[in-house]
Amino acid sequence: MVTGKTALFRAQRRWADAHGVRYDARGCVHDLGDNLRVPLRGAALDDMRRGSELTPGVRGPARILSLGSSAALVVNVFDYWRGRDAAPLVNALGITGVGHVQLTFEEPLPTRLPGDAPTADVALARSDGGCIAIESKYGEWLVRRPRNKQVFKDKYFPRGEGIWAALGLPRAQALAEDLQAGRERLKLLNAAQLLKHALGLARNGLNNNVLVYLYYDWPVRESAVHRSEIDRVLERLHPEVDLRALTYQTLFRSLCAAPGLEQTYLDYLRRRYFA
Repeated sequence: MVTGKTALFRAQRRWADAHGVRYDARGCVHDLGDNLRVPLRGAALDDMRRGSELTPGVRGPARILSLGSSAALVVNVFDYWRGRDAAPLVNALGITGVGHVQLTFEEPLPTRLPGDAPTADVALARSDGGCIAIESKYGEWLVRRPRNKQVFKDKYFPRGEGIWAALGLPRAQALAEDLQAGRERLKLLNAAQLLKHALGLARNGLNNNVLVYLYYDWPVRESAVHRSEIDRVLERLHPEVDLRALTYQTLFRSLCAAPGLEQTYLDYLRRRYFA
């Protein structure tokens, strides 16, 4: 039986075959430039080095070399907007009333807890100090979440302290506790990751942060389950967390309707991901 993720990866291999892109048996390109619309350089390269996508694994190449790489999808869609007026992008994300933004990748969202901070795949820093943080998913959500595994590390539940509630997020606190105790079970959505991001955003003390869950939808039966879990989390966190859910397909349609975008950018995305 072909899984949804396998079918998605096959679509990427068909794109590579049609465009003369060489890849190995694992579906990894030999040259990073073959997996990207434009070469990764400058500030974008520095940003990506903060994460682990460029680091070779113990048993294989860096994850960004995979044709099914979520990081490659992020770079291909968002790097175009670095140094440009990002108003069309922000509008396409469904967010209004935002002025100038500065785009970064792999942006840490400090929680003041020990260890590494959660990171946003894309962050749009607003001139007023707020942030639009984007958590991107390509094929990851097509794999079921592990069962019988602790959802959060113990550091998120210090004795006698609700760290989300202390920042004015009691609904987020309740959801985190329910996930940790197994009272809330999600098969496909990584809600714990979103809660960590919300925690990091709340630490800056502003109320104009937006957290966007941006995912590549895929016509498989898991899609309905995934969407229902998104809706459940949205309902549980509303109104205290400004969490938005959006598909890459919807984002792309909105970008295509925006005036003045380079056709080569849109054509690449259409051939690669939205044919």
